Amino acid sequence: MLKRQLYIVYIVSIFIPILLIGSYLVYNNYSMLYDHHESMLVSDNLRVRSIVFETTTSITNICDAIAENKELMTLLQANYPSQDDAINALEASEVISSHYSRHTDIASITLYTENPTLTSYEHIVAIDEHNREWFNEKTRSVGYFWSVDHVTNNFGVEHDELQLTHKINVPGSSYNALLTINVSNNYLKNRVVNNDLDVDITTNDSPVFFSSWGQTGKIPDFSNYQEEDFFSYSGITNYFGHNLLMEASTYKPIKSNDRIYLFSTDPQALNAIRHLVLNAGLIVLISLLIPLILIIKYTKQLITRVDTLRREMHRVTGGDYNIIETFKGNDELAELFSDLKIMITSINERDQAIFDGQIKHQQLINHQQKMEMEILSSKINPHFLYNTLETIRMKAFNVDDLEVANAIKLLGRYMRYNLESTGEQTTLQEELNYIEIYLKIQKLRFTSRINYKIIIDDNIHLSQIKIMPLLIQPIVENAILHGHEETLEDGLIEIKVLDYNTNVLIQVIDNGSGMDEDTLNRLKPTLTSDIRPLKSSFGLYNIQKRIQLSYGDDHGLDIKSSLGQGTLIQFMVPKS
Repeated sequence: MLKRQLYIVYIVSIFIPILLIGSYLVYNNYSMLYDHHESMLVSDNLRVRSIVFETTTSITNICDAIAENKELMTLLQANYPSQDDAINALEASEVISSHYSRHTDIASITLYTENPTLTSYEHIVAIDEHNREWFNEKTRSVGYFWSVDHVTNNFGVEHDELQLTHKINVPGSSYNALLTINVSNNYLKNRVVNNDLDVDITTNDSPVFFSSWGQTGKIPDFSNYQEEDFFSYSGITNYFGHNLLMEASTYKPIKSNDRIYLFSTDPQALNAIRHLVLNAGLIVLISLLIPLILIIKYTKQLITRVDTLRREMHRVTGGDYNIIETFKGNDELAELFSDLKIMITSINERDQAIFDGQIKHQQLINHQQKMEMEILSSKINPHFLYNTLETIRMKAFNVDDLEVANAIKLLGRYMRYNLESTGEQTTLQEELNYIEIYLKIQKLRFTSRINYKIIIDDNIHLSQIKIMPLLIQPIVENAILHGHEETLEDGLIEIKVLDYNTNVLIQVIDNGSGMDEDTLNRLKPTLTSDIRPLKSSFGLYNIQKRIQLSYGDDHGLDIKSSLGQGTLIQFMVPKS
């Protein structure tokens, strides 16, 4: 019943007016208007880029024409006897003035020369101590360089202009010359500004030299646009403190490595889009009023039950699982409440499992710390021990007592592994290497009384299996001390590592005196007891506890023995 009512309310009151009217009206009209303004910006940015490219190309060509003019080169090479001769020569030359008068895109042309016999006249400037440093800096590099020049016009108004700088090599002369051509901002204004869109133009990392909306002298607030070879941006951004729709692009003028940046913005786009969204939102709001009345009518009778369910769910999210026992109704809300109770039961079980796991982990830590405290008193300085053993080994080696030297070497390796074990997991490969060293030492001690074998299944990769350190050695030691206590000859200890499904089965087998059934029955309960056993079986008890704390209660020691037939002690560890 509730499901049918909610479907009716959803289809009649929400789906039709909101999805069909609201979504289509807002999204479609928003997209159309946004795309319209964006396409206008893209077109205008391309138009402005074409104009500026045309202008910079024309200026570059003019620069080349002036730099290659033979009459001008002759003028710059000559040495003039007097200032009057220099002025007469300058008045006779119309190379620069002709270009200046013919091209409206040029704001100024200035030729700087080091020729000391020339004087400043119209477009020619002779270098003196006031502009020598600037001239030397500009003539250090060869090429075409675009920059922003801060100038003052005839009316005393300061403004910025785009300037081309080019060093001219004067053949047959030791004097350098520098040509600068400034682009007219009025020319750019007449060509660029013909609509309501705003344009900013700058070069390299310089401030804006042309702005149709008063941003000249400011650096565009894009943090990394100068770091990109060809910076571009299209979208909404905050630009000079205004949220604007922007199209930005970059190009390199011909014969130059400098970059010209063009920023086109639409100051009216976002307002128009915002106005559209507000109008569409008003339509959606009106559409919501009609279904709202129907929703209130259909849901009024459900408010109490929904509030009750929500209150209980909030209690659960706050960690209080003591919710009410029953919930009225036989619909989806009642099923949801039932699922909530099932979830609470699951959470309680999971929390209990986590708590039990934490307790077990803490028990392992406590047990390990206890072990470390028990052996701490017996530890000596490892470096002192190793150095002392090595000294003794070398003395034995020097007197050709190789058996003693080898025994001391084995003892040193044995003690190093034993003293440096921190309780962290090691590999089964390292553990077996340690056991073999231990058995070699015992072999030296007991000679033919004790023999050993280590058997490993071929498909077992010892280096990939993790194991708690010092698990096998106490079992082997127990077999020597108790199993072969009365053995006089041919005692054997076998260590087998066998593949057992997802586990590895580790067996320690001796052919010693073994145990009768009564002794074995007394030994087994001591391994699982919470009471610490006597010292004689403490080693096996300690191994049993470490295995269970590390791998779970389903793991542990399995002991089989018969009087006079030897003893087998085995346990399993996971492969991974």
